[in-house]
Amino acid sequence: MTDKELEASERTAWQPKTSREEAKVLNAAPLATLSASEESVQAAALVSRLAQRHRRPSTAKGKSYGREKTLMKHVAAVAAFVADLLDAAGNERSEGWLRCSLRKSDYSGQVVTWRMFDAARQAFTEAGLVEHKQGYPGFYQIDNPGPMQGKLTRYRATPALLSECEAHGVTPVTVREHFQFVDVMPAELVQLTSPDRKTPDTDTVQRLRAQVAELNSFFARHTLTHPTIKHVGWVRKFHEATNLQTYRWDKGGRLYSYPQNAACYQHHGETERLEMRIDGEGVVEIDISSSYLTIFYAWCDQQLDTDTDAYGGILGPTKVDRAVAKLYINVSFGNGRLLRRWTKDLTKTLKDRLKAKGVSPEAFDAKAYPMAVIKKRVLERHPILERLGGKIRGRVRDWSDLMFEESEIVIGAMRALMAMGVPSMPVHDSLIVPESKEGVAVEAIEQQFRAITGVVPKLDVGRPDLF
Repeated sequence: MTDKELEASERTAWQPKTSREEAKVLNAAPLATLSASEESVQAAALVSRLAQRHRRPSTAKGKSYGREKTLMKHVAAVAAFVADLLDAAGNERSEGWLRCSLRKSDYSGQVVTWRMFDAARQAFTEAGLVEHKQGYPGFYQIDNPGPMQGKLTRYRATPALLSECEAHGVTPVTVREHFQFVDVMPAELVQLTSPDRKTPDTDTVQRLRAQVAELNSFFARHTLTHPTIKHVGWVRKFHEATNLQTYRWDKGGRLYSYPQNAACYQHHGETERLEMRIDGEGVVEIDISSSYLTIFYAWCDQQLDTDTDAYGGILGPTKVDRAVAKLYINVSFGNGRLLRRWTKDLTKTLKDRLKAKGVSPEAFDAKAYPMAVIKKRVLERHPILERLGGKIRGRVRDWSDLMFEESEIVIGAMRALMAMGVPSMPVHDSLIVPESKEGVAVEAIEQQFRAITGVVPKLDVGRPDLF
C-alpha cells in the first residue's frame, strides 16, 4: 500500500495546507497492520466491552449464526484497530497518529475485511474514541487541481479511548503484552515515494527486487534478539520518479526495516541498537562519518580530510558549536543550497539532536549563531560547498543523488558480507554487525566506498562499552 492509493469515495476537495510542523508529525505515522488479536484476559475484556458498546451498524435479518459470525468479525476488527492505535500512541515521532488505507482492495484476503474495518472506524469516530485527519489522493485531473502526492487518512486514539484501555490495564507501554501482533512485509520490496507511484515490473526492478529478497532471506536464517526491537525484512525505497519512462532508479534507494513502528530498530537510538544480539552475539555499529560531505567532495574530484573532524572547530570548541555546523551542512544538502535563516522547524530539529546527545537544548541560542557567520565559517573550512546547487559532472545533483550513492555503498557492503556468511543491518549511513566481524565489515565498507566514489571514508565504530 502507498499513500496515494485511496478509495474513490475518500477523495475530497483539496485540503487547506498543513503546517510544516504538523506535516512532519503526520508523515511519521506508522501504517496500520490490522493483524493483532487479543492475547490476555484484560485485552479480551477490553475488546469485548468496546465491541458491545460500539456495535457495527446492522441491517441483517438473517439466521442467528450469521449475525453471530458478523459479531465475531466486528470483535476481530475492534481488537486489531485498538492494538494498532495503542501501539501508535507510544510513537513519539508521530505523536500517536496512525496511517490507515481506505482502499477496499487493500483488505482483500486479510483477516480484517474492508467492511469490518470501515464499521469499526466509523463507530469509534462517532463515539469520540478516535480523531482523524482526512486523507486525499494525488494526481488530480486538470479540472480538479491538487497535490501530486496523496496521503492516507490518519487516526489517533483520544483520551477517552486511552482512559478506557487503561481502566482494563492495557496501555501504550504494555500493549504488546496484551495483544499478539503479526508483523508482515509489504508485497512490494521496491517502492517509489515522493511522489508515491506504483512500481513497474521492469528488468531493472526485477533485479533490484531480487537483491532485497536475497538480503531478507539471508538475514532470516539468523536470530535477532532484543527486549522490544523486531525486524522481519527490508524494503528499498526510491524517490523523485516523476516520469517512469525515463526514470533511472538512481534517486534515494535506502533500505527501510519492517515493521515500521516503535519496534523498528532504525527508529531507536544507537544506545538501544547496541543492546541487540545477532545469533546471541553482541553487536557494533560502523558509521560512515560525514557520509554526504565525503561523497560531495568525491563528486568534485577531491578527498575529504579523514584525519580531522569535518564539523569540529568550524564555529568553536563546544558540542553545540559542532552540532550547529553539522546541521547547517547536512540540511543545506537537503535543501540543495546553503541555508540563509533559522526557522522554527530547524531550531527544533537542532534542539532535539542536542537532547539526544545528552546536551541541554537550552544551551543553544539562535541569536548567538547568525546564519551569515555560519556560512562564512563553513565555507572557510569547506570552500567546495560553494558549488552546491550548481552543475557537477554535467548536471545538478541533489540529496536524492547523495542518498543513492550512499545506499549503493551500504548495500554493496551488505552483499559482500553476505557472501562471507556475515549478517548485517543497515541504519542508512551505518552498518550493524556481530562484534567479532567488525574487521571484515570495516574492510567491506571501505572497499565499496572506494569502488563507487574513488575516495576513502572515515569510519567510526560504536561499541556498547562506549555508552
